[in-house]
Amino acid sequence: MANILTVLLGNLSKGPETLRFPDRAVPAAEYRGAVKIDPEKCMVCGICDHVCVSGAIELRACEDHGEWNYDPGRCTFCARCVDHCPVQALSQEADRPASYGVAGALSVRQDVAYPTCPECGNPALPVSEAILGRAFAEISDEIRQRVHLCDKCRRRAAQSVLRRAFGAATRTERNEDER
Repeated sequence: MANILTVLLGNLSKGPETLRFPDRAVPAAEYRGAVKIDPEKCMVCGICDHVCVSGAIELRACEDHGEWNYDPGRCTFCARCVDHCPVQALSQEADRPASYGVAGALSVRQDVAYPTCPECGNPALPVSEAILGRAFAEISDEIRQRVHLCDKCRRRAAQSVLRRAFGAATRTERNEDER
């Protein structure tokens, strides 16, 4: 059994074994690096923000877009956000993030534009087929059309349906009273 002095002297005689930048080893094939977003696919649902255990991802809803903020310095590279994204808008780089000396230096902010409402042209929150499939057992054409509307137009459409339903009910009651 070697004592600690023998181990230390052996290490000192070998010299340094660390690799200097940029002569670093290539990451393994399964390596999970920094998270990237594809703003064309993102629907600003907030699931990535919700499942991020380290708080590296923050999503903020604005008037006409969503702000996706990511800080690799806080990220644990667990891939929960990538696994839970319903539209596969997130991926991870195959290499390590760059070195940094100041907290937040590698932070990324990506604006994700909301699509426009087909009725009024105002911004409307995007909705994916994956979310619709989870929310509804059967998706009618009416639901498919409504999810692309802004909140104001969606409320107006719902009010119209209610007016028609209650109007028909009131007319039926009046007709029965007249008989």
